[in-house]
Amino acid sequence: MSNHIASEISNNNSLETKKLGIKELTSLSAGQVIGAGVVTLVGQAIGLTGRSVWLAYMTAILMGFCIIFPYLMLSSMIRVKGGNYSFVAAVLGDTWGGVYGMVFTLNMLASGMFGISMGTYINSIIPSVPITPTAIVTVTLFFVLNLSDVGIIAKAQNYMTITLLTGLALFIIIGIFKLQPGTFNFSSPDYFTGGKSGFLAAVMMLVYSCTGHSFVVSFSKDAKNPRRDVPFAIIFATIIILVVYCSIALVDSNILPIKEVTARPLTDVAKTIMSKPLAYAFVIGGPIAALATTLNSSYGVFSRPVAQMCADGWFSKSLTKKNKNGVPYKVMFVMYVISILPILLGLNIKEIVSNVVLVARIADIVGVVAVMFVPKKLPEAWENRYFKIPKSLFYLLMTISLIVSLTCVILSLRTITQTQVIATVILLIVFFVYSTIRQRSGKVKMEKSYELN
Repeated sequence: MSNHIASEISNNNSLETKKLGIKELTSLSAGQVIGAGVVTLVGQAIGLTGRSVWLAYMTAILMGFCIIFPYLMLSSMIRVKGGNYSFVAAVLGDTWGGVYGMVFTLNMLASGMFGISMGTYINSIIPSVPITPTAIVTVTLFFVLNLSDVGIIAKAQNYMTITLLTGLALFIIIGIFKLQPGTFNFSSPDYFTGGKSGFLAAVMMLVYSCTGHSFVVSFSKDAKNPRRDVPFAIIFATIIILVVYCSIALVDSNILPIKEVTARPLTDVAKTIMSKPLAYAFVIGGPIAALATTLNSSYGVFSRPVAQMCADGWFSKSLTKKNKNGVPYKVMFVMYVISILPILLGLNIKEIVSNVVLVARIADIVGVVAVMFVPKKLPEAWENRYFKIPKSLFYLLMTISLIVSLTCVILSLRTITQTQVIATVILLIVFFVYSTIRQRSGKVKMEKSYELN
């Protein structure tokens, strides 16, 4: 067994740091994923496929679950310190771990999208409030919040998630009773407005927003019973988004004419089906809370692998310095800078998604391959799994996940520009070259990064 495969938390302090139960983990998981998918991308997806957007969501969620299933199995075996980065390094080797970690970090760019969306929604109810400054302030506020203790962050997430689900339920319940005639008439010209290619493009746009609940693996080191609770948090979050996403999409695309909701926020429909005070309450309790929960959990999710990479020597170890709450504040600041870059560069939501989605899907493939090697590379982890499925079924499920991930990469190539593809390839080459040189320099000293209990 590799010398960096072992326990991170000592027996003396493990009980003090493991603060998260199934409720908190489910809130973090659902809060992470309910954001872009339900309040930011629905209008964009309607522009691609019309009323069939709710079917696109359903397809994207099912595909998303196939993609993240390996992480569900992973979390049922081990508790990781540096998120999926630690695991990939342990199974595929240090260099591949370094590449994966750097690719994974680019997901933080999406936080800029959430900030822009927050500004857009606030501007929709208070037109005098500018979008860009609001986006920067929002991202900054959650950066500050995440410098506090993980218990405080989890409590804040619980309250915001409850507010979020209440607000979205209000939109769904009122909207269901005001759907246009022929809502489920699949032969309507408002269904599949972009044909098969438009539907697939919508699915590919949405898949990225249907896999974020897997990032709860990064919180396994703080979980009371990670091998049981983290996988179930992922499962519960999947069920939640299946109901919420499809219902929101159904209502948003079947109240007003398609052209009036294309690339528009949910507030347009909310103002139509609700009184003005109720519509404002929905915006705060629904879209704004959705974006808040995602932003809140994003810092913890994406900073932990980077902090571990710094400790392992991929970057300067000085970045791992922690504040009194045990938060690596320098790493957190790096994540903050990455998240506001798209805002400062003036990128729109569609441009941000296009630049992130291909890289994210490539990272998924690396992750799936790593999990497939668990029975051979880490037999003790395999025997430790919470879900005692046969090895033959495990390999079948991993193969399905790999096929779905590869399919998403191939289809994503059809929805992004040649420049974006070239930029992605160059970026991957740079990451691989840097990782190889850094590892051979002897500066990388992988720390013990996971434990079995």
